[in-house]
Amino acid sequence: MKLWLKKYLIRILIINFFSLIYLIQTPAFDHGFFSVQSIFYSANVFLLYFFIFLEAKTSFFSIYGLDFNFYKLLINNLNNLNFEYVIYIAHENINIFYFLFFSLGSIIFIEKINYNFVLKKNIFNTKKIIASSIVVIIFILTNFNPSHTHLTLVDRYKHLTNTWTSNDLIGYGVKYISQYVDNSFFRNDNWFNTVKYSYLYFDSNPSGKRQLSQFDTNLEFKSFKNFGEIINKKKYHNIYVIINESYPNFRNKKLKNNLFEKIKLGNDDLIIQNFKKKWNRTLTTQGSEMEFFCNNDVDFEKYIVSELKNFIEDNNCWINSMKDKNLIYIHSYEEYFFNRIRYKSFFDKTFFKKELKKLNFEICNQKYSGICDHTILNNMDKIVEDKKNNFIIFLTVNNHVPVEPVYDTPYINCNENFPLNLSEQFCKIYNNQMLFNESISNFLNRMNKNDLLVLFSDTPPMFATKRRIHFEDLIDVYFFSKK
Repeated sequence: MKLWLKKYLIRILIINFFSLIYLIQTPAFDHGFFSVQSIFYSANVFLLYFFIFLEAKTSFFSIYGLDFNFYKLLINNLNNLNFEYVIYIAHENINIFYFLFFSLGSIIFIEKINYNFVLKKNIFNTKKIIASSIVVIIFILTNFNPSHTHLTLVDRYKHLTNTWTSNDLIGYGVKYISQYVDNSFFRNDNWFNTVKYSYLYFDSNPSGKRQLSQFDTNLEFKSFKNFGEIINKKKYHNIYVIINESYPNFRNKKLKNNLFEKIKLGNDDLIIQNFKKKWNRTLTTQGSEMEFFCNNDVDFEKYIVSELKNFIEDNNCWINSMKDKNLIYIHSYEEYFFNRIRYKSFFDKTFFKKELKKLNFEICNQKYSGICDHTILNNMDKIVEDKKNNFIIFLTVNNHVPVEPVYDTPYINCNENFPLNLSEQFCKIYNNQMLFNESISNFLNRMNKNDLLVLFSDTPPMFATKRRIHFEDLIDVYFFSKK
């Protein structure tokens, strides 16, 4: 019994030590340090071997926000896997291979010596000293890897002990790390979380880093692009387009439905069309605008430097068909952000933070402090003088990650709702969106019968990829009109 206990304690220390050293940047360590599951599988060496392999595999994919639903796609067709990208990320995450090597190597070695660490006379012979020195040097060097696990360890130590330097405090990282990371003692393994999320999100849309796979092209999925075709089907008086910064499309269906039901509340006369689209990973928000302006494939390098009017005319973009309307562009933030001052060449009127402040609109203080999005929507009549024949694009900013609360009272108890209870940022972005969706609902209620509202997100919330496992990777496009 005494020997078994000794073996058990050594195994549990080894697995948790090398996990801490090499897997510190994986999602599991956002919630603590010591593996709950290791308490059980360390009781048997063969179980330990199995779970070391499983933890390495799930750690590799969980960094990219993927669960077992992704593995199912690979099993069905290995051609779904982007092998060139896998080679790249294998190098970027070589620390996971180090975890395998040192964890398995240590367990195999101590099993071979039967956990007997008594020093013998020949322990200090030259060969053994050289071999031991090489192992120690390799171990030290492996901490300096492409994933920078040594820097993550340093940051976690500073967070745990609150010993940040003046240089650390310059950026926003220190301010928000506590909203993402919990320094509890116990945590769950990556494989445990992956199983849990795979079960909870079994019938939801996929998440995560899409460069790993080609399944968009292998499934019967066609990304929506043709905004102009839907908009031009009818002669609308006013067309309102809201490009919602980082709409939190949670994979949790209850949360997602709650957000959408807030829009529909009190609007029983709506005609709603819903489409799915992929988001632009190269240009993110600018890419979303570019794809809205033009249905056809265009050169984004020219788009980001050209005057918008020239670009639209040169590429025969569909939005040019709206020139008979009053063209208005609204953005809650600064006009210099991504050089959107060039939009003035196309739109008849533009309203950025500077212009909106003159209307005495409230400012929401955040990292990207702009005019409160809900205030703009609630006071659209102060911006739009002519009540007919308008084409208005409104790009929001309040949910730009990292977020601060713009609501007075939360709409939900985050501690009682998964995954809002995993991160303060998840909680804040959900409640911010609920407030804005409430404003959308009120706006739809005021909207005239011959008007159209288009709502879509630029990107999923741009949290670290490992945290985007809780969000759909596809964008919902909604068209609202009245019966």
